[in-house]
Amino acid sequence: MNLFRKKILVVLLVLIFILAGCTKTKDNQPAESKPPETSGAVSSPDAEKEQDKDIKEAPIDNVTEENGKSQADDDEDETVFEVKDSKYINEWKELTLKDYAYTTEDWESYSFQENSPLIAFSLHFPGNWDIQYSVFTDEKGEKVAELFPPIMMSADQSLLDNWESNNDCELVSMEDIKVGDLTGIRVVVKAYPHGGDIFEWYPHTYYLTDEKRVFAMSFYALELDAEKQKQFDRVIDTFEFID
Repeated sequence: MNLFRKKILVVLLVLIFILAGCTKTKDNQPAESKPPETSGAVSSPDAEKEQDKDIKEAPIDNVTEENGKSQADDDEDETVFEVKDSKYINEWKELTLKDYAYTTEDWESYSFQENSPLIAFSLHFPGNWDIQYSVFTDEKGEKVAELFPPIMMSADQSLLDNWESNNDCELVSMEDIKVGDLTGIRVVVKAYPHGGDIFEWYPHTYYLTDEKRVFAMSFYALELDAEKQKQFDRVIDTFEFID
């Protein structure tokens, strides 16, 4: 009887050890880990650095302002007045000008219109001349030439189509000229200025056109002089529109 009880006690102890070991193994097993849930893809640090680099290196030309225009567009809408040494004619200067176009009906008066296009051109002139606004002066400070405002012709208009000399001048000559692909007219008149010390002089006015845009400029001489006219012609020969 005592032996039977001892066997039962041994079996119970063995079962207790087995159950205790299983429980410990289950409790000590590490919990299964799962990746955290995210609302979007997670970029690697290297990818984030590359993204920051792309943003920092974005060209300025592609950055637009709030009104939708780029800096390049703004530059195209600006007027230009620049004088520098000529690269092509020794001891001459070069004028680069961009200004709003005017219109004319009689080739004597000029009107500014809203939303007028810009017209740009370049012109070379003697180095001893200076220019302020539209007036050229020589080394003595005397007026030698003057720019007209840039002109845009209408579709049904032609160069000097209804031009007439007025009562203050006498027509001396009116000749066709050509500069590169541009056609034009040179008008020489004898004029009688009002006031001042000059009683008469001879404006030489040049008109050049590409059938739409018109450039006009007057030179002033106190007398008809072939050498003076050659100088005026040489200045006009340097003219070109800038597209």
